[in-house]
Amino acid sequence: MHNNRISKIFWYLRIIPKLGLWNVFYVFYYRLKLKLGVLEKKCPIQKIRVSGSVFKRDFSGTKMIDPQWSKNNIQQADDIVKGKIPYYSFHWMKQSNPPNWFKNVFNGKQSKYSEKHWSRIADFSDDLGDIKNVWELSRFTWLGILARAYANTGEAKYINTLNDWLTDWIIKNPVNQGPNWKCGQETSFRVFNLLNVAYILKQEDHPTKLLVQVVEAHLQRISVNVRYALAQRNNHASSEAAALFIGGNWLLKVNGTHHHKWLQYAKKGRKLLETLSGELSYKDGSFAQHSVIYHRLFLDTMTTVLFWCKRLNLPDFSPRYYKNVEKALDWLISLMDDSGICPNLGPNDGTMLLSNHSCDYRDCRPSVQTASVLIKNRLLFDKGAYNEPLNWMDIQTEKIKKISFSRNDKVFTSGYVIMLDKNSWAFLRYPYYRFRPSHNDVFHFDLWSDGKNILFDSGSYSYNPDMESMVPDLKSVKAHNTLSFGGEEQMPRLGRFLLAKWIKPLEVGNICILDNGGKSWSGSYKVSNGNKHERRIDWKDNTWKISDVFSGKSSNVEIGFNFEDCKYAIDQNTLLLPWGKISVSDNAKLSVKKHRISNYYFQFQDAYRLELSAVNNDTVTTLIQIF
Repeated sequence: MHNNRISKIFWYLRIIPKLGLWNVFYVFYYRLKLKLGVLEKKCPIQKIRVSGSVFKRDFSGTKMIDPQWSKNNIQQADDIVKGKIPYYSFHWMKQSNPPNWFKNVFNGKQSKYSEKHWSRIADFSDDLGDIKNVWELSRFTWLGILARAYANTGEAKYINTLNDWLTDWIIKNPVNQGPNWKCGQETSFRVFNLLNVAYILKQEDHPTKLLVQVVEAHLQRISVNVRYALAQRNNHASSEAAALFIGGNWLLKVNGTHHHKWLQYAKKGRKLLETLSGELSYKDGSFAQHSVIYHRLFLDTMTTVLFWCKRLNLPDFSPRYYKNVEKALDWLISLMDDSGICPNLGPNDGTMLLSNHSCDYRDCRPSVQTASVLIKNRLLFDKGAYNEPLNWMDIQTEKIKKISFSRNDKVFTSGYVIMLDKNSWAFLRYPYYRFRPSHNDVFHFDLWSDGKNILFDSGSYSYNPDMESMVPDLKSVKAHNTLSFGGEEQMPRLGRFLLAKWIKPLEVGNICILDNGGKSWSGSYKVSNGNKHERRIDWKDNTWKISDVFSGKSSNVEIGFNFEDCKYAIDQNTLLLPWGKISVSDNAKLSVKKHRISNYYFQFQDAYRLELSAVNNDTVTTLIQIF
């Protein structure tokens, strides 16, 4: 135990330069400020003094949109009116009306700290469970659903529910009091959603005094602690910077006065956005956090900034900013299947900022289509539900030129490989880290065929699952389609969101054209104890061959692949599946075990995991044939 603590201290010391010395120092300084009550004094608990409704009921006319969009939206809005509310854009959970803002509806527990200053509340609590299950309702995603329904129908029940719930929230969540004020990014999401509704209802130019004061209080909370978000080097920083920029400029516009605080928010937000658009990205456009969902959030945040920049008649950003956003868009397009779904790469926390549509949560087409129009003035797809966000931005798509949606084989320098075939394609993760990794997914292999993810990542499930949860650790190497030496993790875990001993690649190859017309890619890495893994992929005509070469001191290796809950059969060293078969070389022992995966936050489903075991210092060949 003592040696383990010493090892962890050594690992921390080695990783500090990668995290940034000043960032690490600030985190410690921040924790000291919490203990000393500094933040409690800087942002005291206070009540919103203005009374009345947040939004007016004088909206005239309806939005002329696709009948199916309207039908889906109204059905969701009716559920909300009845107290059934969306969590993570997937679960529709029964709540009270108005809701209990401090309840974890997934386990029935309630926060005990609703009357404490946010700085006095711990980040994680075993008594409550996952704090995100409390925060989710206070992101106000449900606001947009009700506002769209009111704009479509003019029915009072939608605007009444919207205002009643907001009033209840304001009363029960005094500024800086309770868990819903704890996170600056969560506060930012409320700003985005409040202003989104103001635009939908055509009240952005002439808002109520209550909306102005609510937004101002949120910006004050964000600005006090934005340096902590910057120290995280992740989406917290970009979200909070965007809220300051959009909210500050909006306050200046609607009040017609240059209030020094509002001007400060706007200037700080712009400056941070210019910097973060590059600092939080790799040169190839990949976002700092190795996650499709966080990458989408980053893209949505930056395009939301561009929308409000145009709407408020603000000066353009620098050419560098637009170029960085365009590269982020191109990266997401490269990882997106024709179905709109991407590999379930890295943390998946249920966030969907651009939510003015009824598409599936994992469908990235609304984000990609909106970003393409705002950045390039080009449509990537024909008419579909993914165009609804553009409708609510008052962007007419009929006159916008459409370009073909296409992808190419590509090796991204940020650690990703895209491999395309006729009716199938694959995605592979190789180790390259400027920013901290959180999943042990080195050389994870994702396989897709005809719009279906047939060999897939396990997802995330929850950042703080209940003790009795039956879902395995989905961040583990044993939950990814890759190899582990002796059952050990590729990188040891230091904390909930931090791994030590970051792996570096030994070799990263280019995609080569073979003499038979097929293609090939290979790469290799070595873990800290000296074990080495080389993975080569060859593919042609929907046949994928994976050659794993491994060596080192471990006595054995395990190679796993996740596949759907379906009928299967094993014939010697071949796994027979509805879509094809997987054959393994004779030197590996094949078995199938039950597994659980998560496609949406706090959701799990049954699956299977093909496990191959072999003696170390050998080669295992896996042949995947798709019928």
